[in-house]
Amino acid sequence: MSFLRSRLGLAVAAVLAGLMVTVGGVAASGTAAAAPSSSAAEYKIPKNLKTHRVTASALRFRAAPAGWVKGLLYRGDRVFIRESYVGSPWVKVVVVGKSRSGIAHETRGWVHRSYLKR
Repeated sequence: MSFLRSRLGLAVAAVLAGLMVTVGGVAASGTAAAAPSSSAAEYKIPKNLKTHRVTASALRFRAAPAGWVKGLLYRGDRVFIRESYVGSPWVKVVVVGKSRSGIAHETRGWVHRSYLKR
């Protein structure tokens, strides 16, 4: 398993290095590369949206439903629910303001719905 992981890591590093050369200013053909478009801008939270507060003493902030833990949210931290699915206890949230544990403003992740309150 570790052999596969190391091979995969090398392949990903090679692809990223190739992208950096292309995006970094000069493409392989010697012409200037186009700057990345700003149309894929980060999701901005409108000021008037209703947010939810974390009610748990410590809530795991995950990369995916039941995925690896990105950090912790503490009681009183505020989040905006971005996506939810009928029948699923997991919701995709965006952190509003910097969390008490240091998770940056507008970071996206998943939490269990039962630990949020309006």
